[in-house]
Amino acid sequence: MNRLLIACSACLLSMSAQADVAVIDASLLPDALGFEVIIENSGDRAVARGYIAARFITPGRAVPWVDSWEQSYHVPGGVEPGDTYALEIDAPGEIQSIKNYEVVPEVIFFSAFDVDGVPLNEDAEVAIEALEADRRETEALLRQLEELKSD
Repeated sequence: MNRLLIACSACLLSMSAQADVAVIDASLLPDALGFEVIIENSGDRAVARGYIAARFITPGRAVPWVDSWEQSYHVPGGVEPGDTYALEIDAPGEIQSIKNYEVVPEVIFFSAFDVDGVPLNEDAEVAIEALEADRRETEALLRQLEELKSD
């Protein structure tokens, strides 16, 4: 079973990104309850889901309102090749109470995957590689633990 998982992971890692999916704009919605991320799929496979990381800043201020915020997303019906899509995501609660300042979401990581889990952009490939490295490390630690138990 582990060999099958390793082989599947290796297949995913060896596949280069099939599409170029990118964030072209991000803005806070007027009610500050959410924000909109405009994504463009200029590749040849539909986007089904992914993961986004952002921080929320006011231009000119040294300290962000929210320095690290992360969430997975899915797109019902997908974002087909050649499409641009406005993805609306709930904003962090801390943003709702900010008054008298312009708050801007700054996307720092945006991964996109097709319906089969194939990475569609560089951030998605980085995520797959990190997960694979974590899996290898976990397996090595488990082997060490088993060796200690058998001694």
